[in-house]
Amino acid sequence: MIYLFTALYCEAQIMIEQYGLKKSADSPRFQQFASESRQILLTVSGAGEIAAAAAVSSVCTKYPPKQNDFLVNVGTCAGTSQRDGIFFIHKLTEQTTGKTFYPDMLYAHGFQEAELCTVMKPWKHKVQADQSKDMPTYRKWYDVTEDADTGLYDMEAASIYQAGLYFFGPEQMLFLKVVSDNGEGDRLSPEFIRQRMETHSKSIVSFLEQLMAISNQEGHMEQQQKQERQEQWICKLCADLHCSKTMEESLRQHLHYAALVGIDYKKAVQELYEENKIPCKDKREGKRCFEAFKQRLF
Repeated sequence: MIYLFTALYCEAQIMIEQYGLKKSADSPRFQQFASESRQILLTVSGAGEIAAAAAVSSVCTKYPPKQNDFLVNVGTCAGTSQRDGIFFIHKLTEQTTGKTFYPDMLYAHGFQEAELCTVMKPWKHKVQADQSKDMPTYRKWYDVTEDADTGLYDMEAASIYQAGLYFFGPEQMLFLKVVSDNGEGDRLSPEFIRQRMETHSKSIVSFLEQLMAISNQEGHMEQQQKQERQEQWICKLCADLHCSKTMEESLRQHLHYAALVGIDYKKAVQELYEENKIPCKDKREGKRCFEAFKQRLF
């Protein structure tokens, strides 16, 4: 599954429309949209680090991700005049703490790469202050130094990464950012942001399709490996019980039924091993043990 997180609804619209995502009533605190196949679960967190971290924690606790799932943060950011377009983020910096994070890039992509700094307030090039008598309120925006030449600034990514580490590996978290402005974020309309996302919709959707193919392939391989381990376990049990062909078929039917009704048949088998009743000496002892196993199941 792809866990998508955006800060704003207008950032999410292109993906909601592309995949026909339906609004979910399962998350009363955040707007959430899901595909019918549950391959995509999109959450609109709201702006800011706390909202983003809360959304990741809430969603991933309710729907624990698997090894073949991905977290993808897609959205807009501010950029210097030299930066424009869509970027794949390979380094994150949290401005308030100075901490840096490096998502592992194991998958091919065609995007420009960049560093991104997560700030607490909308980024502007300069500190703005108004201390006039008519407007006594002192208004200050974060004036992030550009010594590291990050060039891109948002309000969520570093927090999403840190919260995501409790549920995902670094190689499972990916960040795509579209430059929407050069420090005028407070004056941008939702429609303008939607249009900026729409400009890069094809490349975003293409990348998500690539991730879904990887996720499905890895999920299929994981299922195959699970089935192979199960078959090896059954074959060993049959050998230890000295099963005939007929007894093996009966054993498999009982295991299948137990799995369907939710009976922990492996626990019952383990108890027989611990009591040294398995492995059996011969077929006769194996039949007796099999009858005892059926009684423990039902």
